[in-house]
Amino acid sequence: MLDFKEKQKTRRLMYSSPMLVFLAILFVFFASRIWGLYQTNREAVRKANEAKAELRSLEERKTDLEKRVSFLKTERGQESEIREKFMVGKEGEGVILVVDTPQATTTKESAPEPSAWSRFLNFFR
Repeated sequence: MLDFKEKQKTRRLMYSSPMLVFLAILFVFFASRIWGLYQTNREAVRKANEAKAELRSLEERKTDLEKRVSFLKTERGQESEIREKFMVGKEGEGVILVVDTPQATTTKESAPEPSAWSRFLNFFR
């Protein structure tokens, strides 16, 4: 019988209003901490993805620059860069100037149609 009364006493204590309020406050406290950790994790994952994307773009730029440097190490690359930057040519080279001829327009431009008000005024003239 004593065992039954102890269980009832424990049950009353566990289901009492102060204990339920305490457990609710404890739940809210832990839930807010977990939510903060979740937000921090999401921010870290987002930043990691941005860093990976930036790393990929920098690696692509590095390979492009390496190709450009290896091209500029050749004589042909140096000559092409000088011609492009300074608009120069070798001795004896000439310049060809290509001029486009204007195209004849075949569309007939018509005068704008007079408005109803101007037609009305022209009726009395």
